This record gives sequence, C-alpha cells and structure tokens, in this order.
Amino acid sequence: MFLSQSIGVIVIYTNGVVTVMEEIEVRQIFADNLKRLRKQKGLSQLKLSNEMQMAFTFINDIENCKKWVSPETLARFATFFNVPVSSFFSTDEENAHSVIQASFVNTVCDEVVKTIKIVEDRFNKF
Repeated sequence: MFLSQSIGVIVIYTNGVVTVMEEIEVRQIFADNLKRLRKQKGLSQLKLSNEMQMAFTFINDIENCKKWVSPETLARFATFFNVPVSSFFSTDEENAHSVIQASFVNTVCDEVVKTIKIVEDRFNKF
C-alpha cells in the first residue's frame, strides 16, 4: 500500500491488480469490514471496545470514518478476529468470493475426512 500525502490517493496492489482510491474510500472499506466482522461475532461496538480495551468512541469513530487506525491497532483487530490484515481492505465482492471459496474448501475437507474414516474402518475389519 502506498499513501501519497499530497493528493490523498492510496494505491493498493492485490492479486496483481492496482487500485487507486481516495483515502476516504479506503477508510469506508475498512469501516465496513470491521463492522461486518464485529457483527459476525455478535458484538456491539461497546462489547468490542470492552473486549479490546479500547474506548467505545474510538470504535464508533473508526466505523464512521472519523478516525484511522495505526498499524498496531490494525494488527490487534486482525488478531482479535483471527483474520489476515488484508481482509480489512477487501471489497464486498472479494469477501463474497472468499466466503464461497472457504465454503468449498470446507466441503472438500469434510469429504476427505469422511473418505479417510471409511478407509480406516475397512482396514480395521481385517
């Protein structure tokens, strides 16, 4: 990620694609993803602030694009939600693709486990 102070543009390199956005657009994507992850965990802003030992107003300001986060705070969020840092900068389309991909991987893994169990049961009979 590259930030140009003079014109407020951020260039993001993902999957070989260069995306140029205004800083406020990046903040909005971050805020939307933080909110989505928070809600997936069933947390209110207040509960998240308590869990992370941060001020409620700070969480609220981040989700309303009024404040930005430091790299350390970004790392804390990623650790708390057990997601890669990059997931905070993914668009809805990228997130939807990731969910479909994760679902597919989980399905394949479940089938592999079932097959291993069947083979194991067959060997145990002998």
